[in-house]
Amino acid sequence: MAAESVALDVDGDSYPGRVNEPDEPADSGVLVLPGLNHGPFGDVFDEFARAAAEDGHLVARFETWADPDDLDAKSEDDMERELAAGVDFLRDRGRSPVSVVAKSFGGRLALTHLPREHVDRLVLWAPAVFVGEHDERPSITADELSDIDRPTRVLQGTADDIPVENAREMADHLPNGESVVLPGEDHSFQRDRERIVAETLDAIPE
Repeated sequence: MAAESVALDVDGDSYPGRVNEPDEPADSGVLVLPGLNHGPFGDVFDEFARAAAEDGHLVARFETWADPDDLDAKSEDDMERELAAGVDFLRDRGRSPVSVVAKSFGGRLALTHLPREHVDRLVLWAPAVFVGEHDERPSITADELSDIDRPTRVLQGTADDIPVENAREMADHLPNGESVVLPGEDHSFQRDRERIVAETLDAIPE
């Protein structure tokens, strides 16, 4: 299994990235999106990328923001273009199906900004978005969720500030959604990495 440093070019900007490629030729591609302050490299992200490559998936990760200030400088259109470029990176290499694994803020982006017509499946790690209409926190309505027809698995820990009930409600409104409860897991996704990786790989098609 080879790991290679790559770059993602988006409208003249270049972002550092890494690709984990399986030993045997494979069709499946996975784009990993980080949280606001967590990932896409290190700890559970590295463990997942290695395991996914061993399982026959090409895994791509890009650092399109370095910190919250960097992200604040981006427009909604900027984020959409970067997500589309990440998906195109895999599609241009002949990868199909393409799945997206997204953590926290990245999970919110996957639900609200991803070009879903080119993505086959979503796996969300503790997505930082609340179901319903909320004035003071990021939210997504039931109607918006009902428009997302891609199979989606939501992993949520019971020790997270985001309640498990939110993940269950999210899955209920997604036409092809399901939720997985991780006992004792908090928002960092560090407690039971082995199960997180296994539950994620189980949801990704080859």
